[in-house]
Amino acid sequence: MRPVVVALLLSASVPAFAQDRNYVAVVIGLSTYQKLPKEVELDFARSDAATVAQALRDQAHFNQVFLLRDGEATKQAIEDTLHQKVPQFAGSNDVFVFYFAGHGVGADLDTPVLLAYDSTIQNGQDDGFELTALARDLQTWVHAGSTIIVTDAIHRNQLDVISFFGPAANQWPAMPNNTMIISSSSASIPAKDGAFGQLFSTAVSGAADSDGDHAVSAAELATFVSEALPGQKPLVGGTYDPAMPIVGKASGASAAYVTEGVQKAPEPVYADIMIPKAKFNFDDGDSNTSVQCREAPVDTCVGTCNVFQFKMGPCELKATVDGKPMTGRVVILNQGRYDCGLRGGNLSCDGPIPSSQ
Repeated sequence: MRPVVVALLLSASVPAFAQDRNYVAVVIGLSTYQKLPKEVELDFARSDAATVAQALRDQAHFNQVFLLRDGEATKQAIEDTLHQKVPQFAGSNDVFVFYFAGHGVGADLDTPVLLAYDSTIQNGQDDGFELTALARDLQTWVHAGSTIIVTDAIHRNQLDVISFFGPAANQWPAMPNNTMIISSSSASIPAKDGAFGQLFSTAVSGAADSDGDHAVSAAELATFVSEALPGQKPLVGGTYDPAMPIVGKASGASAAYVTEGVQKAPEPVYADIMIPKAKFNFDDGDSNTSVQCREAPVDTCVGTCNVFQFKMGPCELKATVDGKPMTGRVVILNQGRYDCGLRGGNLSCDGPIPSSQ
């Protein structure tokens, strides 16, 4: 029997306000792909997924959040989660969120596909998630009363002559009533990597709660995400009641934050779990490097920094690249080796890297 790879299951006891309804989510984040070259990697999809999952669990009080990222998000693992895990928790009175941050292709040709970790460009219709088949799959296996599908899969990257344009909200096939579909941008406007995940996290944390009832409805979420990213314009589609619940009780994050026209989410709260060691290898040409992880002293090094016994969460990076001082950050949730350097013009890291590499 082939092993089932399922990522971290974030769970919480059912709060009193939600005893009559379960809130269930599958959150997928893919920055790297097994069969795609490094130059088309995404900087923030993996960390965005962690931020969204954390917001859904801690601020939106979801009962079950399944988080699958990078190598955990193979096609088989995603299908296993949708077919076997979700039906155990999501029933006809419940709310289900499917959130995907990563690459898609084919939307510019009206054949949209979402790519799993082990998908290929050449056969994405078969080894990825072709939209009509995925829609049918969700209807077959997920029987929630309200379904919210969110994709952040429209990006500027290009490989040869193939553009990484995943589905926009208006390209999905007809779905059942009470299905809300959101895409981070329209099909013709590439989304900024990392912007929408922060926006959505803040929305479900309470910033979208315009009437102050500590809940977020479909109408409130649609209004919030549609108006908050100038120049990108997320799309909202589907067939749903505007009063349809998205979040039963939000913690009440403030919406009063705007930096250069793009909203920024508050820093997520990370668990006090200790990471024994993380090794940060900076690319050739990087110098004056340093790393500071959560509640750990700054480690200054030449090329390789080793940080011991720190709490999971963000690590701040500094390096001089081609004579220019640069800063960046990476969220560390597991011990291991991280290869750091410029990623899409930003200082970031890939990892953890398996010890065999």
